[in-house]
Amino acid sequence: MRRSTAILGTILIVFLVFGFAEFMAYLKTRQLVKYNIGFISPDITESYDWYMIRHDPQLGWVTPADRLDAEGSRPIPAFPEPTRTKTCVSLYGDSFTEGAFVDNGHAWSNVLSQFLNCRVANFGVSGYGTDQAYLRFANNLNDKAHVVILGFLSENLMREVNQLRNLISPCTACLLKPRFYLSDQGKLTLVPIPTLTKDAYTTLKEHPERILSHEFFLPGGPSGYQRMGFPYTWGIIKAFPIIYRNLLLHRPTYFDLYQPGHLSHAVPITLGIMEEFCREAKKRGKQPLILIIPTHFDIIQYHHDGKWVYQPLLDLMARENLEFIDAGPGIVKYLGDAGVETLYSPKNNNHFNEKGNWLLAMIVYDYLKEKNFDPGRANASQ
Repeated sequence: MRRSTAILGTILIVFLVFGFAEFMAYLKTRQLVKYNIGFISPDITESYDWYMIRHDPQLGWVTPADRLDAEGSRPIPAFPEPTRTKTCVSLYGDSFTEGAFVDNGHAWSNVLSQFLNCRVANFGVSGYGTDQAYLRFANNLNDKAHVVILGFLSENLMREVNQLRNLISPCTACLLKPRFYLSDQGKLTLVPIPTLTKDAYTTLKEHPERILSHEFFLPGGPSGYQRMGFPYTWGIIKAFPIIYRNLLLHRPTYFDLYQPGHLSHAVPITLGIMEEFCREAKKRGKQPLILIIPTHFDIIQYHHDGKWVYQPLLDLMARENLEFIDAGPGIVKYLGDAGVETLYSPKNNNHFNEKGNWLLAMIVYDYLKEKNFDPGRANASQ
């Protein structure tokens, strides 16, 4: 009897210890997903019918029309009537290009409009990769601007090799996107968004590997991302290499993608997209510019290492004679000994605050002024 009781007691203790470990692992898993180091299928709760209504078959998603002006741009209070005002500069990119989390008047596109005294159209869309931003430009044949700027953020590296955004950024809506890859001949090749039946949509949410053939962040694949589920402790153990690199070494999640020879080929793909953007712009008689917008992680990493995380991309852009503006040095100079929160808002996913938007506009304005950009000439060319 005593032996049986001891065995039962031991089993109970083991069960309690395992249960506690699983509970703590579950809580940690939720945190890992927040830091883009895991994927939990049930996070996608959007219905198929609503997905079909909201989804854009070419770009994945678009800004609702009621938030745009007649040109399809974010409203520009300095020049509120695009049908009466010629556009001299247009912007394409993600939420940093869009100027998310500040009002229209403080968005850097409007501030730049005031500096240049001409309309700067803003076609940035939150969550876009450089691929989507380029396709947005390629499809926007009504863009009359003389100068077109493609914004690039280090986080875009992950988006360039991603088809389902939910794998790298938790969201209840299903966010499928197009992407490019490099063929064996080095040609940039578009992978369009797959057309989903209702059954395929259900499969995608639970088994994305059965639907997506060019997704780098599939759980259990070369990215190191893991499908997080019971037993959660085992999932954390499998994800430890990426946890170590990103959390314990305090590296941004995109850090490894910049390294030469990385399996994702994210840097050469990004460079290819930038080259296509520049070719298309010149073919349409426009002056293309690439704008490198550093994240707050990039600034912190620069202060720590004394070099830019995105330097490998800068080197390739210079080698290919792409004209670009690197906002990093200007931001570092402005900050001095001040913390990144001076320009980046921790409350708003570390996007630029009003001061950060003003500074970005000033950096771009100074570059255009140095290059003798003439808004009058740009408007006359339309």
